[in-house]
Amino acid sequence: MAAETKVEHYPDKSAAKIQNAITVLSEMESKLTELSGQVSDMKRRLQSFAESESEKAKSEVIEKASAEAQQALDQLRQSAQKEADVIVAKGTSDSNVLRAKISGKVPQAVDLIVAAVQSV
Repeated sequence: MAAETKVEHYPDKSAAKIQNAITVLSEMESKLTELSGQVSDMKRRLQSFAESESEKAKSEVIEKASAEAQQALDQLRQSAQKEADVIVAKGTSDSNVLRAKISGKVPQAVDLIVAAVQSV
């Protein structure tokens, strides 16, 4: 007996067309399912990429803000140091003027004390 191949026989052409349509639709369904899986995978990868880029951007913003804050703090510190230097210089100058005045008044004070002691 020779090898028999199974050949489907349809009573009319419309049944063959229906079978062909079912086959095409089944293949389309498989491809759509596959495509849906690919889209889901792409969504996951895109979300992961967006989260990663978001973290990078956040880190960059924090670094930049920190650098700007540090620069502003350094400028403020320098300004405060300049003001402190001016105040200290003024205090030293005023102190020197006061010492000079006091030194100039010492002989007069001694004369007053001696005169007060002699009059007693």
